[in-house]
Amino acid sequence: MIPVIVALVLGFGLAAGTYLLLERGGRVVLAPLAARGVAWSVLILLLLNAAFPRPPQDLRPIVLLDASLSMQAAGAHWALAHDSAVRLGDVRLFGDERPGADTLPNRGQSRLIPALTAAAVSDQPVYVLTDGALDDGAQLPLDLRDRAATIIFPRDSVPDYAVTRAEGPARVTAGDSILLDVEVRALAGAAGRDLRLVVRAGQRELGSRTVRVSAGGAEAMRFGLPTRGLTPGAHVLTIQLESGDREPRTDSRLVMVTVAATPGIVVVASPGDWDARTLFRTLTDVAQLPVRGYVELGQGRYRDMHDLRPVTNNAVARAADGADLLVLKGERKNFLRSSRARGVWLWPSGADGAGVTAGDWYLSATPGTPVSGAFLGLPVDSFAPATGVVALGVSRRTGGAGLSQLGGCDRQLAARRARQCGRCRPADPAGGAAGEAAGI
Repeated sequence: MIPVIVALVLGFGLAAGTYLLLERGGRVVLAPLAARGVAWSVLILLLLNAAFPRPPQDLRPIVLLDASLSMQAAGAHWALAHDSAVRLGDVRLFGDERPGADTLPNRGQSRLIPALTAAAVSDQPVYVLTDGALDDGAQLPLDLRDRAATIIFPRDSVPDYAVTRAEGPARVTAGDSILLDVEVRALAGAAGRDLRLVVRAGQRELGSRTVRVSAGGAEAMRFGLPTRGLTPGAHVLTIQLESGDREPRTDSRLVMVTVAATPGIVVVASPGDWDARTLFRTLTDVAQLPVRGYVELGQGRYRDMHDLRPVTNNAVARAADGADLLVLKGERKNFLRSSRARGVWLWPSGADGAGVTAGDWYLSATPGTPVSGAFLGLPVDSFAPATGVVALGVSRRTGGAGLSQLGGCDRQLAARRARQCGRCRPADPAGGAAGEAAGI
């Protein structure tokens, strides 16, 4: 402020001396005097450089302090690192990119590059204080690494028992079991011991199990829980390890499960051939509903297509009766008569009297068909030959994706009939343009 006052006094003093003393212009020169005074004051300020920048050695350093969750983990030294940062200079927290001025180490990541890039633009010295667990440390450019001085506060080794993995199905049907895949580890020299693993939905305990973890080892398990008592809808399951160690934050994991009131999609296949297995796997991968599958292996003996465990005929009938979509492959008359499913998808396989034409059938590309785009990029000429095709009815809305050849006879394959009769929709894995439609 003093340099500004000095510049104004000198500027207007010189202007007043020029107009009032030397030229003696009287009142008529007041306006030019004021303009000259402003001009002289600005010129003097430029000469004085009123900002008075400090030399680089006097600039207060920028201190980048790691504020990720690991800085307050068991064995970490957050208080020491924070006090050191305050003494060194102006503290800026880094971690994830969340806004706000929270001064606690609660960031979900430890990303240094954005903060260091911004600090490196200034002329101030830069310090980085961290525990060394940086998410982007390997990608840090050398010029940025050389721009800052790094001080490491390594965490002390503290024995810890942790739930390192917890996975489960996104959707299950009411009455089914929820299968959770859980992994528990003993870290940082933790001794082997028995631990109790508890699964809760809110405040309600769904089940528990004792886990034996060896020293420095890991124990993986599959945990089955009943859905009994869980209402249809979304539920957050908490997998909690009762370890009593110094780091409780690693003792739990969350899994979101949606309980559906109906079975969703139910596949009933007879026989259990390659086509049935592929159909079931494809529906499981792409459908947003729970998918159950049952395959008949032997007269009247069904098995679950997930794990091949035996299933009673009554259980299959109940699932087919309550399904949103019932997919039937092969023999299906009994289920069609009794099922109350909202939709039925019939997948033909020659079980209803259609003849099977044996031979070595080879697939070749056919352009311009409704579903031929699904075969783009696939080596159709390298596909293994089919041992037989099934003749299906043809309609005007049937399309194909390729030709199968036996000798000089071509038959169109991989077509789909789009007509709908009532609630049943036939899906032809093959339709025909030459002769009858043929499907593998």
